[in-house]
Amino acid sequence: MTALPNPEIYLDHNATTPVLACAAAAAQYAMQQSFGNPSSSHATGIKAKAQLEQTRQLARELTGAVQGDIVFTSGATEGIQVAVLSALTAARAANTNGPVLLLYGATEHKAVPQSLEHWNQLLGLNAQIKAIPVDQHGLLDLDFIREQLPRCALICTMAVNNETGVMQDLAALSALIKGGASQPLWLVDCVQALGKTALQLEQLGVDYAPFSGHKLYAPKGIGFLYKRSGAPYLPLMAGGGQEAGLRSGTENLPGIAALNAVFRQLLNKEQSYFVSSDLLWQYRAHLLAALKTVFPHLVLNSDAPHVVPTTLNFSVPGFASKDILDLFDAAAIRVSAGSACSSKIPSSFVLNAMGLELWRSQGAVRLSFGPAMTEQECLAACERIRSLKSVVDSCCLVVSDAQSTDLQPVDGLIQLKHEDLCSYLLVDANAKSLVVIDPVQSLASRIAQLVQGHQLQVCAILDTHLHKDHPSARPELAALLASYCGAEQVDVLGWPQGETRLQMGRYQLRRLPTPGHSPEAVTVMVDEEGVQKFAFTGDLILPGGTGRLDLPGGNAADFVKSLQLLQQQLQPQTLLLSSHDYAQRFFTRWDLILQEQPVLHSLLQQPDCCDSWTEQLSAQHQWLKQQQKHFCGVVEVSASDAKALISPHELQSLLQQQRDLQIWDVRETYEQVAGALESYIPDHQIEHVPLSCLVQRLSEGQLNSQQSILLVCRSGNRSLLAARVLARAGYQQVYNLKGGVALLA
Repeated sequence: MTALPNPEIYLDHNATTPVLACAAAAAQYAMQQSFGNPSSSHATGIKAKAQLEQTRQLARELTGAVQGDIVFTSGATEGIQVAVLSALTAARAANTNGPVLLLYGATEHKAVPQSLEHWNQLLGLNAQIKAIPVDQHGLLDLDFIREQLPRCALICTMAVNNETGVMQDLAALSALIKGGASQPLWLVDCVQALGKTALQLEQLGVDYAPFSGHKLYAPKGIGFLYKRSGAPYLPLMAGGGQEAGLRSGTENLPGIAALNAVFRQLLNKEQSYFVSSDLLWQYRAHLLAALKTVFPHLVLNSDAPHVVPTTLNFSVPGFASKDILDLFDAAAIRVSAGSACSSKIPSSFVLNAMGLELWRSQGAVRLSFGPAMTEQECLAACERIRSLKSVVDSCCLVVSDAQSTDLQPVDGLIQLKHEDLCSYLLVDANAKSLVVIDPVQSLASRIAQLVQGHQLQVCAILDTHLHKDHPSARPELAALLASYCGAEQVDVLGWPQGETRLQMGRYQLRRLPTPGHSPEAVTVMVDEEGVQKFAFTGDLILPGGTGRLDLPGGNAADFVKSLQLLQQQLQPQTLLLSSHDYAQRFFTRWDLILQEQPVLHSLLQQPDCCDSWTEQLSAQHQWLKQQQKHFCGVVEVSASDAKALISPHELQSLLQQQRDLQIWDVRETYEQVAGALESYIPDHQIEHVPLSCLVQRLSEGQLNSQQSILLVCRSGNRSLLAARVLARAGYQQVYNLKGGVALLA
């Protein structure tokens, strides 16, 4: 019998929270029973108005806002907009002494600097906008602020950072900002502070403070803004006169009723959903201990005494944040990266501002829980996290003294990627040996762990050329794996001195000089039991493009000769693999090269008439130099797609119609082990084809191009990528499960 999927463990409360039962009930009651319009003068409206004002009073008590205004909004983003608009409008009216300065903390939520830029441009203020530096703990540089204050019209800071949980010293900031002759307006983002730390806004002299309900167990779409009495104010919403003319539009009474219920819980000292700070610190300690069981070398990016207890921001050497997110998500543990993903490896601007190492910024994971966490929830979360130890051990993600004996098998070609860089492992499981080709520094520890975990003999660590955009990781990897490598002397590319061929189990490797991109470049030809399978071309040939020839050592004449040599040496089925893959195509073949690059086809037919080609390449290079992510070559991405995107409700119909349908789980092995696809699609055989092993599967040549294949991953993105790769390889019946496992859960 197939096991059911794990129940969800939600540890991303800094992003949003579930709604408390009492808050949901209050909202439901407001929608169905107490549904009056607070602006109506009849009894039903008067009752609604009374609850609205009662909630406003509770907000005052919680935030220390005896005077001033509490304005209900749609959330913190709206509050930030109206505060910035009000402050900048006042600055424009008062400006008679030159340029205005606007300050914001370098680790602020992006809503703040983007709002400053937006309204600065729209109002024509032409203010200078500066980020306030922070130290390694994420604390604002008070000396910098002191120097800038005389010209400053508005300063924006956070009470608690959403990524790191770092608390700013609001008392020290207040003394600095409000204690001198120049007193700029002060906006404090309090979104992550309410319910986690005490607030005394009026006493501190804060001018504006936005809050958001959905960060504290209320529904989305409700929040409020505190405005100090006398602070400039310009309504963002006009036209109805609600909220004493400060924010027009009928108030969101169900949301306000939910806030009322949450506020009452926060103020209840006897019986409340919310627990004490001491207990929250205990929960934090338990969760951290569970994490360190799985990742012994975990590093905290922020810690006591500078943080609230409900946020754990950490990095693990050798892991990008996506690796850990994928692992946790497969086990139904919801955490988040330190920053939103980009087209490359995500990097946390918050940790970058703190001056932390890039690996910590790119590997940052945020685990956050709420102040209403129960002991049972904490214990369940810790147990689920600790269960991942066997997964990371069996997949050699972490090598421990007590290494798992239940290792997941590795064999054949493994393609590892970091941004646009590719590293390749060629493994013969029977011979317990491997060759590494084009190792990337950021992947060195991952490769070393796999070698150590499986106790593989390293036959060679090879480079195809001397890379111009990054150092080879070969020396570092060789040092990490000294006890697994032979002692023979090697040349500049890692080949044993004087050797042009290597035998590694069932694989035979041959070195073929192919200069052009660089003078020492080689192509590594690989036969498997006498059949040519792979050619590692470095940056001479890329999937869909060519290597650059204008870098030091590049030579167009050598490039043409190398192409001619490859044309003679390559078999039709041979898969060509490069050290860069800008277009996420994974591989190419000689027929695809000629099809996708007609200019190369012409060049090979008339090698002595290449003036037009070199002119085209020169033009490409000029464009290329402006594209930071395309350093070593140029690629044009071609459009291809799955035969069809299958939504979850169409899945059963497809399975019934396509009796010979193969289902491929393209998640990585550690995800498959942490959360088996069989628990979501029972009674069907699942093929485990990790994306890193997709090229190996293609090399086996066992599939008919008409075979129907359904690809599945966590979100539908990697499986769509795999569908494009397979379509390019000639497979015509490839489907993609839209939304992936996430929509099956």
